[in-house]
Amino acid sequence: MLSACRQLSALDIHTIATTLFTFEQAVLAAECGCTYIAPFVHELKAFFDESYHDGGANLVLCHEIQQYYQKHQYPTKVKAAGLLSLDEAKALAGVATMTVAPDLLRTLATTRIDEKDVCELSLFRDDNKIEEKKLERKSYVYDEEGWRQAYAEAYDGKGQWKTVEAIGIFQEYQLKAERLIQETEQGSRDAN
Repeated sequence: MLSACRQLSALDIHTIATTLFTFEQAVLAAECGCTYIAPFVHELKAFFDESYHDGGANLVLCHEIQQYYQKHQYPTKVKAAGLLSLDEAKALAGVATMTVAPDLLRTLATTRIDEKDVCELSLFRDDNKIEEKKLERKSYVYDEEGWRQAYAEAYDGKGQWKTVEAIGIFQEYQLKAERLIQETEQGSRDAN
């Protein structure tokens, strides 16, 4: 998929690499010329199963990636995705862009937010820098084996697991959509 992003970027077609869960995925997406990346701060399952709690948002990932991109002058922008709370939105104040679900958008629209409070909670404060070792340049675009190993080891394998789970959820919804289309088409044929 990222090779397609490289080809599209070469044609000046904007791309987004979405459903990212690891720093390694973000580095590779920037190397491939993606215009945006959309790292999910929660597991996808947290949005479809109200009883499921994923152990907390990976907000720091967005901060690390944005600082990495800035340091190495990648034009790729971080578009934080998968926020569940007002405090998460405050913590990500300063990210290039973010997607906000309708419920959270309503909460933001109806909540008085003190600028000082946001400045103190934001991970993107000037005094909150990522350690230099984490920001050292990495390159995976011509090192698939190195990327696969780093990706598999990231967050003790949780990033890879979250990606597999997300693909499964997307497949499930695709199958539901296909069944709905088939049922609708069948209903139309039966009506005629």
